Amino acid sequence: MDNLLLVIIFLPLLTAIGIKIISNLVNELLLNYLTINSALLSFATACGMFGLLLADKFKPIHLELFTWIPSPEILFEFTLDGLSGIMMLLVTGLSVIIQIFSTSYMSKDSNYSKYFIYFNVFVFSMLLLVMSGNFLVMFFGWELVGLSSYLLISFWSKKQSAAKAGNKAFILNRIGDFGFLVGLMLTLNTFGTFNYEEVFSEVLNGNRESLSIIVICFIIGAFGKSAQFPLFSWLPDAMEGPTPASALIHAATMVTAGVFMLVRISPILQFSETGKLIIITAGLLTALIAAFSAINQDDIKKVLAYSTISQLGFMFIAIGSGAYVAAIFHLVTHAFFKALLFLGAGAVIHEMHHEQNIHKMGNLKTKMPITAAMMGIGTLAISGIPPLAGFWSKDEILASTFANGGFYYGYWALSLLAAFMTAFYMGRHWLLIFHKETGNDISQVHEAPKAMVRPLIVLGIFSLFIGFINTPFFHGLEKVLEETLHYVEITHLPEGITLIILALVSIGAGFTGLLLA
Repeated sequence: MDNLLLVIIFLPLLTAIGIKIISNLVNELLLNYLTINSALLSFATACGMFGLLLADKFKPIHLELFTWIPSPEILFEFTLDGLSGIMMLLVTGLSVIIQIFSTSYMSKDSNYSKYFIYFNVFVFSMLLLVMSGNFLVMFFGWELVGLSSYLLISFWSKKQSAAKAGNKAFILNRIGDFGFLVGLMLTLNTFGTFNYEEVFSEVLNGNRESLSIIVICFIIGAFGKSAQFPLFSWLPDAMEGPTPASALIHAATMVTAGVFMLVRISPILQFSETGKLIIITAGLLTALIAAFSAINQDDIKKVLAYSTISQLGFMFIAIGSGAYVAAIFHLVTHAFFKALLFLGAGAVIHEMHHEQNIHKMGNLKTKMPITAAMMGIGTLAISGIPPLAGFWSKDEILASTFANGGFYYGYWALSLLAAFMTAFYMGRHWLLIFHKETGNDISQVHEAPKAMVRPLIVLGIFSLFIGFINTPFFHGLEKVLEETLHYVEITHLPEGITLIILALVSIGAGFTGLLLA
C-alpha cells in the first residue's frame, strides 16, 4: 500500500525526467504514449487507493518516508484521508484529460517536449502538496507548485507579455508565501511540531497561544496562491501561458491550493473569529470585483480568468461561514466545469488561428457545434442552473452563509449579487462566441480535432452529473470528509421551506442573469 502512494506522487516526476532523457530520440507520438500512459497509471492507482480508503471508512493512511530533521523530529511524511483523496483524484484525473487535449493543441510547437516536462513537474508538485503529512512537506509542495506554474505561465517566454506575466505571478505569490513561512515558524515555536494531528490536538486541548496570528499568516499564504483580494491581479495575466496549462492551473490545481490548505487547518481556524471574518470579507470582495471586471473583458481567456477568481471567492465565503464541506464541494464541481470552459476556449482559439477577441468570433455554433454545446453546459453549470453541478455547490454555499444569521444575511445578499453577475457575464461570453452574428469571416473554421473534442465531452458529462455527489438528499461528500473534519464544528444547511425558498432565489438569480445577457 505504501508503494502505491509513492507511485501516485512520484510517477509524474519520473515521467518528466524520462521525457527529458528521451525527448531528442523519439517523435511526438512516442512521447504522447509515455506521458498519457503514465498519467493513466497514476490515475488508476489513485482510484485504487481511494477504493481502499472507502472500504476502511476513510480512516487516514500515514506513510513516513524518512526523518527529515532529527531535533525537533520532523518527518518527510504523507497522509491519505478523505480530503487528500478527493484532491488526489481531481489532480490525477484532470491531468489525464488535459494531457490528451494538449497532444493536439501543442502539436508542432518547437518546445513540445518541454511543455510536458513542465506539466508533469507541476502535477508532481500539486500531489506533494495535497498528500503532505505535515506543514513543512506541504510548504515544500507549495513552493514547487509556485515554481512550476511560473514555468508554464512564461512558457512562451520569447513573448515579452508572457515573460512579464510569469514574473508577476511569481512575485505576488512570494508575498503570500512569506506569510505562510512566518505561520510555519510560529507553529513550530508554539507547538514544537509540524505534524497536523499533533498541532490540532494541542489546539483542542487548550493551547491557543498566538492562534489568531498563526491563522492570519496562513490566510495571507492562501490569498496569494488562490488569487484573493488584494493579491489576485497575477491570475488574469497568467493567460499568456498555453491554454491547456491555464486549464490545469485554474481548474483543480494551483489556485485551489489555498482553499485546500484552509480546510486542512480548519481545526485551528474554527477558533479564530478574526480569521474567519477576514476570509469571508476578502472572499466576498474578490467575488464581486472579479465578477464586475469580467463584464468588461474582450479576451476569451481573461473572462474565464476573472470567473475563476470570482468562484474562488465563493469558496472563501464558504470557509469563512464555517461551511468547509461546501467549499470542497464547489472546488470539485468548479474543477470540472472550469476545465471544460478553458479547454473549450482552447479549441476555439485553435480553430480561429489564435484569435482571442470574442468580438471577432460570433455564430461559431454553426461551425463548431460540439464545442458550442459543451461550453454551453459549462456556462449553465457555472451560472448555477439546476440540475447541473454548479447549482448544487453554489446553492450550498449561499444557504450555509444565510444559516449563520445576523450580519451574515448581508454577506448572503451580496454573494447572491455575485452569483447573478456570474450568470450575466458567462451568458454574454457564450452568446458572443457562438450565437451572435458579427459578419466576421468564419468560413475556414471547423470543429476541433477529436483529441480536443473528446476531453470536452467527458468534462461535459461530469459537469452535468458530478453535483449529485452532495445534494441535500445524498450527503456523499460530507461522508467522505467526516473523518477529516471530525474535530471541526460545521455550519449546517437550513431545513424545510427555508432551504427551498433560498434555492428558488438562487435559481432566479441565475436565470435572470442569463436572460439579461
